[in-house]
Amino acid sequence: MVSRLTRLLPPPRNGVEPQPWEEFRAAYGTAMPLDFQDFVDTYGYGSLDDVLSVFPPGKRGQEIPDPAMGALPSVAESEFRTFHGPVRFPPWPAPGALLAWGTTPVGYDLFWRRLGSDPDRWPVVVVGHRAGTALELPCTMVEFVIRMLGDPIDRPADITGIPGHPHSRYLNARDEAALDDAGEDPWEYLDDFWDAREDVRASSTSVTWVEGPGRHRADNPPVPRLTVQGFGPDGDELRVSATLDLDPDLALGAPATGTVRIGGPKGDVLRLTGVPVAVSGGAGDRFALDVRLPATVNDTGMTWHELVDAMTHEPEWRLSVSVADPAIGAVRARHGIVTGAGMQESEVNRAWGEWP
Repeated sequence: MVSRLTRLLPPPRNGVEPQPWEEFRAAYGTAMPLDFQDFVDTYGYGSLDDVLSVFPPGKRGQEIPDPAMGALPSVAESEFRTFHGPVRFPPWPAPGALLAWGTTPVGYDLFWRRLGSDPDRWPVVVVGHRAGTALELPCTMVEFVIRMLGDPIDRPADITGIPGHPHSRYLNARDEAALDDAGEDPWEYLDDFWDAREDVRASSTSVTWVEGPGRHRADNPPVPRLTVQGFGPDGDELRVSATLDLDPDLALGAPATGTVRIGGPKGDVLRLTGVPVAVSGGAGDRFALDVRLPATVNDTGMTWHELVDAMTHEPEWRLSVSVADPAIGAVRARHGIVTGAGMQESEVNRAWGEWP
């Protein structure tokens, strides 16, 4: 798996220091997942795009945490609500405990959950502190990183700021410090990347149809994923196209309704509830959602063409769509999503997606 990752994310040229994996085994009473060991032996501890930081297992900043001190963030002992009752993540080393391996500056921490005696089968758990959610993913740490480098539609968590392959880079702590000492900005390439994207957006001609994709909203779990695929004027209507990923044996009820919001630099300019949503497809596990807004509901003082033009040429504009259905909550329950106080139980059946 790490060999696959090196084709997407070049490792440091200068190599990294070997890690005392046997000391970790002694401290925790278990080996670390092999793909994590391979990753650290190849890349070192550091950061992906100054967003996703990888550090020694356990408490951040300790080379080898002292098990007698707990060595885990408090979330490992917090109680979360699920759709089938409360769940408590116990302290290490109890079965089901969380062990940290990464963090982000955008409100997410990254863990393994100790399930079974084989660490290579421990699932990754993404805890969103702002959203109050914990999402258990049936993948390894390196699989998670690979997916975060791919198409934004397929990323397992809404961790923003990662350009993805081939634009992303990983710097271990030693190389980042060396660049800082030399007076160089280790992350200057990120400014160049995002500035170039904004320049393309600002210089584009009048837009008649915006090709997505968007992403799921940050304060809502990414499973099931509602993705805005495109929008634009269609005659006298504003048409919004989206997809919703569901498990193959589940189906949306009918008729479906949704909520559409358009926000500008100063807040919402349009918010519509109870909007009819045409649902089609369902082949495999993806449904197509088609939302059409007539001109009679547009009280913004701008035509649909003017709104779309502003959204594609000016910063801070957003379009969001949400749909509620019991099948959405059923999918979340299957995927082990745990909700905290940041997400109301009444919203477990609702999925959001937004553009950009």
